Amino acid sequence: MSELSRRTVLHGLGAGAGAVAATPWLTAGTAAATPAVPPARTADNPVVRENRAPGSDQWAVGCAETCGVDPARPQIAGRAERDSVAPGETLRLHLSTPGATVSIYRLGHYAGARARHLLTATDADRTWTLKIPAEWVSGLHLAVLTTPDGHRAHTPFVVREPARASGVLHVVSGEPGADASVVRWLEEEGYDVTYATAGDVREGRVRPARYGAVIVTGRTALTGRRVVRLPRPLALSEPGRTEETARRAASALIDEAVSRSRS
Repeated sequence: MSELSRRTVLHGLGAGAGAVAATPWLTAGTAAATPAVPPARTADNPVVRENRAPGSDQWAVGCAETCGVDPARPQIAGRAERDSVAPGETLRLHLSTPGATVSIYRLGHYAGARARHLLTATDADRTWTLKIPAEWVSGLHLAVLTTPDGHRAHTPFVVREPARASGVLHVVSGEPGADASVVRWLEEEGYDVTYATAGDVREGRVRPARYGAVIVTGRTALTGRRVVRLPRPLALSEPGRTEETARRAASALIDEAVSRSRS
């Protein structure tokens, strides 16, 4: 994939995702309300099993003779009615132009392909809906929108799994590139991770006390003994920018947070 395509996709990841707000939800809480903390990573967890599936890089701008949209007057744009959904709930995408193809991808490692293709629908109406299948694993997903003449845009959304107490919770930030980099690194490393937005936590759809570590990036005011603020996230997984020192430092921060949560 060209550097231009990569920048275009990472810009799309930042569009439409709200910034993480300052909230008090990660203060200690009571011991009675805190469940047993699961391991941060194991050799076999739902995320490890998910990443054994075949990957695909066809989500990128430039694949299948596609091109990016005009930033001033985009040929296609999409907005998710909600920035996160759970299995069994309905995703509603509002499209600026009817007749587009909608393809859904889940970001991850997938042996370096960095995403998995889940489904494609053609000739979408201005409002496109999808009931999230029960078997979908929590993750950062992309709705890839392509017009008949090949213009392509991306709308990110989160699939959450509030019933599963994973070892790590990643609260996505919406910052261009940062979330994608963290997602790919976490899943390459085999962490048992689920995903949420700041709104999910603030409004009680996801409870941070269920997780060993809560990962945030960028400018947030979230605090607490389980919070891990990852430095330099682009150094974790982006081609040409990966730094082993940054990866080791991030792992150490997560391990420390999980250890504190178990004490």
